[in-house]
Amino acid sequence: ALFPAQVFAFIQDTQARLWAEMKALHASGLEALLLTTLVKELDAKGSLHVLRHGFKFYGKTLRLAYFRPAHGANWEVLELFGKNRLTVTRQVPCHPGDNRTLDMVLAVNGLPVAIIELKNPGTGQSWRNAVRQFKEDRDPRAPLFEFKKRALVHFAADPDEVWMTTRLAREKTHFLPLNRGSHPGQIIC
Repeated sequence: ALFPAQVFAFIQDTQARLWAEMKALHASGLEALLLTTLVKELDAKGSLHVLRHGFKFYGKTLRLAYFRPAHGANWEVLELFGKNRLTVTRQVPCHPGDNRTLDMVLAVNGLPVAIIELKNPGTGQSWRNAVRQFKEDRDPRAPLFEFKKRALVHFAADPDEVWMTTRLAREKTHFLPLNRGSHPGQIIC
């Protein structure tokens, strides 16, 4: 439930000296060790913590995101912020061992942060079908869906409305409107 090549590319681009030191120590095994350590850190502390604070790897802190500074006086921090890689990936496998896919995953530097199930009224589907798909067809124990560990928000969307949840729990999943849509009286599905 990661995009390893993007994680490695971001670290190489923004922390080149640290990457070179680690490459000298671990040679061809660096990527596997780094990925194992990152997954353990995500499972222990969650993706939001790792995005905000980075993660420890053999005594060194590796960053997975840089945030916009409060002011533009520090050009080095601004440059690092500009190197964040925001990606949109379509049809992403979501359950180990089968062929089910998600419509869209939004990631920051290789770490998934948002999932979107898109529905099209032209095919007779709306955001309600996406909500049903999340509740009935998505296993909340799959790595991509584990609460706080990978994707932080799940969107059910059609051209008119977007609904969201932060935690999948099968039939107990609770979606809230992200927008008011064309029927402002609707509150909960």
